[in-house]
Amino acid sequence: MKYKTKIPLLTCFAIGTVVTVFLTSCGGNLVQTPADTANLAEFHRLSTEAEDLGYKSDGMALYVDYSTCIATGMSSAFYQKMVSPLTAATTEYWSIKGDSIAREDGSVYELLNNVKEINYAALDKAIELMAERDGESVMLTDGELFTLTSTKCNPNNPYMHDAFKKWLLKGHDIHILAEPYKESYKGKTFNKKRFYIIFTDDRVEGNIYDRIREIVNLGNFHDVDEFHLGGNYPWSVTVSGNHTQPNDAFAADVTPYGSFEIQEWQVGWKNMTYIIMNAVDDQGNLLPNGDKLISGMRINKNAFGCYRISDIDVRVTNINQDYTDYYNDVDAGNKVNKINLSAVPIENFIIVDKDEFKSHGNVDLYFDINNFAPKKTTELNGTPFNYFKIEIIVKDLENILKNSIDMFNFDSIVNEGQTNISISESLKNCVFDPDLLNQLKGKVLYTIYVKSDKY
Repeated sequence: MKYKTKIPLLTCFAIGTVVTVFLTSCGGNLVQTPADTANLAEFHRLSTEAEDLGYKSDGMALYVDYSTCIATGMSSAFYQKMVSPLTAATTEYWSIKGDSIAREDGSVYELLNNVKEINYAALDKAIELMAERDGESVMLTDGELFTLTSTKCNPNNPYMHDAFKKWLLKGHDIHILAEPYKESYKGKTFNKKRFYIIFTDDRVEGNIYDRIREIVNLGNFHDVDEFHLGGNYPWSVTVSGNHTQPNDAFAADVTPYGSFEIQEWQVGWKNMTYIIMNAVDDQGNLLPNGDKLISGMRINKNAFGCYRISDIDVRVTNINQDYTDYYNDVDAGNKVNKINLSAVPIENFIIVDKDEFKSHGNVDLYFDINNFAPKKTTELNGTPFNYFKIEIIVKDLENILKNSIDMFNFDSIVNEGQTNISISESLKNCVFDPDLLNQLKGKVLYTIYVKSDKY
C-alpha cells in the first residue's frame, strides 16, 4: 500500500472564503505516514552522506631516512620490536638518500639492516609523497631537515604541517611515536629522537597502527612518547546495552544499528508528556527539566586525539515526508540510490543537559519543557504516526596540547645549543589550523530515529 502525502481535495471542497476553514479542519499539512519502521534503517543509509574513506588498505609504504638514527636502530630494543610489524606490512620500500627518494626491491628486513648515512635527506618531499597516497605509509626518521640551501638546518621550520593537514583533511589519522636516543657528532653527544610517523586510518580494520600495538607493548617502553591527530571520530560514543535508554514511560522498543538506533514509542503524547513534565524528585518537588527523555549514552571527549570535545548539541528534524516518500518508492518497486532530506527542524522540543556532559561526558536528553511548543501542522505533522530524527553533534572543541608537544623537540646537531622544534611546530600548526577545526565541528556523533503516535 502507498501512503498518500496530501489530503484529497474533494474532502475539503468549498467555495469562497469557506475554503480556508475546511482546509484547516481537514488537518492542514498532515502527512499520511507509514505504519512501520521496516525501511527506516535503509532510509538512514541512503540519506546519510556515505563515508568515502578514499583509502586502500591492501598495502603499506615504508619511507626510510638514511641517517644515523636508522643505521644504529638495531641497537634499540624498541626499534627491534617495531621492525617486525613494519616488515610484515610493507609492500613498498622507499629510501630517502639525500635528495633522492627511490623505491627499493628486496627483503625489507635486509634493507633496514644495511642503512648507511647519507646527508641532506629530503624529508619535506617524502612526507608530502605520503600525504598524497591513498593508502597507509610510515616514515622512520630523526626528523631533522637539513638542506643545501641557505636555510640549511631548518630547526624552526614546520615543514611537515602541509602534509599533515592534507592527510587529516581526508579524514584519516596520524600517530607519531618518538623514541629518544643519543647521537655523537664531531666529538659531542646530542639528545635526539627516532620518529615513527604513521599515516593510517583508525576506522579501517587491521590498520598498521593496530598491528603495531598487537606486537609492541608500549607500556614496556616508558621513555617512548606517543601522539595522535585524528580527522575523524571513530568510537566516540558508547551506549549501555548496545543502545540508549528511553524513559520507561514510553514503553519503547529499541533496535540498535551501531552508530544509530530506532526507537518506537508506544505511549500517546498526552500521557507521555504529562508523566515526563510533571516528574518530581524524592522530596516531591517538580524537576526543573522534567524526567529524562533518553539517557545511557556517554561520549569520549578525547576521541579526536589532540582535541577535546568541549560542547555538544542536539538537532531534531521532521522526516515524516521524506520517510513516507521513500517508503512509497520501495512499495512501488522503484530503485532509490540516494535520499536528499528536506530537513525540517523541530524547534522548542528536545534539549541536552550540557552540565552533565561537561562534568561526566554523559548525554541526557530532556523535553524542552519551558518552551515546549512543536507545531502540529509543520513539525510533528504525521498521522497516524510521527517520524523524527535526533542527532547528537559536536558544537565546540578545545585543544589539549599544553606542554605535551614538547616531547617532539630535540637537540639541533648543526646549530649547537639550539632546540629543533620543526616537528612540534608542524603538529601545533595543525591543531590550530581553522580548516581542520571546522571539519570536526558539527560532526554527528550518534543518531536516534523515533516513531511516535500522532501528536
